[in-house]
Amino acid sequence: MPPLSSLLGLIFYALPIYIFIVGPITRQLFPQKPLPRLFNPDNTPLLNDTILSLDDGITPTCPEDNYKIHILQRDPLVIYIEDFLTHDEADHLVELGSKNYTPSTIYNGQITTHNPQTRLSDRALLPRDNAVRCLENRAKSFQGWNPDLWIERMWTQRYNVSGHYAHHYDWAGSVARGGDRLSTFMVYLGDDCVGGGTNFPRLRRPGDRSWCRFLESGKEGVTFRVVKGNAVFWENLRPDGTGYRETWHGAFPVTKGEKVGLNIWSWWQPSSR
Repeated sequence: MPPLSSLLGLIFYALPIYIFIVGPITRQLFPQKPLPRLFNPDNTPLLNDTILSLDDGITPTCPEDNYKIHILQRDPLVIYIEDFLTHDEADHLVELGSKNYTPSTIYNGQITTHNPQTRLSDRALLPRDNAVRCLENRAKSFQGWNPDLWIERMWTQRYNVSGHYAHHYDWAGSVARGGDRLSTFMVYLGDDCVGGGTNFPRLRRPGDRSWCRFLESGKEGVTFRVVKGNAVFWENLRPDGTGYRETWHGAFPVTKGEKVGLNIWSWWQPSSR
């Protein structure tokens, strides 16, 4: 058996030869298989313009954005946005949907049902006029113009007295099947109400008193006040495509008046390249 010093000497000389000569040649001749993708983009559902706001060549004329952001939490990312809409924009969107309201429904991944015990509100699909297209662009810009992100068609949501939405997730765990809701904007269009706050029981309330003008007190977790023109943004999915459990949220019942909101959902569906 060779002495230990001889073995160490052999390793000392052989290691550089492997790193700089044998290793690269081996990787050229026998390349590693790429890691499997979380999904196959060729199997993704066709982009549907009844669900998504697809590019149709129309360029809207939009004002400059003039909102302020306040970061509540970074993981998951939750941002409160002041003046995401002007009051004139909010009023226009309320009027745009006023004649199209129908009872809100629930989709469980297989069937669509109407269950007022879980969700009691009315909703209206908004036509894509100039203001709606500008809001689509604002939502895309806020998220960095991600080419794999599609803004869903927008619906206004009207909650009268007792109107509510039980706690739920916006993500469905469907990334492996081709896509899922990456993020949500909850935009408040009308605040002539008492109650109706948006509650996240699994988020931690911040300690700084500056948040008191945006958050209700005495509720479990975090409850955002309904303030016309303001919005709450949050990310639903982690980078690996799994959903954040902390985004469990619901709309508390309206006890007086009427609340009008707008959901902006961003659908993540990478294209085949």
